[in-house]
Amino acid sequence: MFDSVPRKYALLNRILTLGRDDRWRNKLLQNIQPKNGDKILDVCTGTGDLALKLATEFPDAKVYAMDFSPNMLSEAERRTNELNIRGIIFKENDCTNMDFKDNYFDYVTISFGFRNISYSRDNLTRSLREIHRVLKHEGRFVILETSQPENTLIRKLFHIYARKIVPAVGMLISGQSKPYAYLGGSIVKFFNRDELEDLLVSEGFQKEKIIPFLFGGILLSVFKKYQE
Repeated sequence: MFDSVPRKYALLNRILTLGRDDRWRNKLLQNIQPKNGDKILDVCTGTGDLALKLATEFPDAKVYAMDFSPNMLSEAERRTNELNIRGIIFKENDCTNMDFKDNYFDYVTISFGFRNISYSRDNLTRSLREIHRVLKHEGRFVILETSQPENTLIRKLFHIYARKIVPAVGMLISGQSKPYAYLGGSIVKFFNRDELEDLLVSEGFQKEKIIPFLFGGILLSVFKKYQE
């Protein structure tokens, strides 16, 4: 599904969030502190928005950009070359079965891709266990994703936007309706803040911080891997 929209995907993200997705990714950068030589894995990297920022902001870290969609990954590589950014290692791989050693990464990041590994409980559980496996002890799993505003009226407006506006704009710009109808529907059905925290804790992560944006419609969540 996402193989059909790579060239328009980054542009549509800017339009649909009124440019705020870029600011939220910058906030993510401000809330991590990789050291020289640290390894960062950006899963569901898509067209590489976050991976590009990570490689630019932390040139002494080793950044891996991973995605299941070859066309999205190809677009991420094209953008990287166009911007003359060096040091990103691209990997076509599935979150449920990653080709990395245990305890390999200092950080695993994901921006607006967590919903895509959550389409089934089995897929989500397997993905989280893989992420936990490849993270070092006390490594950080950093998630930037939609959530559910606590205010009832704002939540209803948020859902109307997701169900109606997102697919319409997606169709207008990309000529493809299915990916954006899926995105809008997945936003409405996704976890609220408490559900997300409970889920991550149940899979061996410990909350460090959760920062809300857009009345809680977007969350920046930092979790630490711990092992008893």
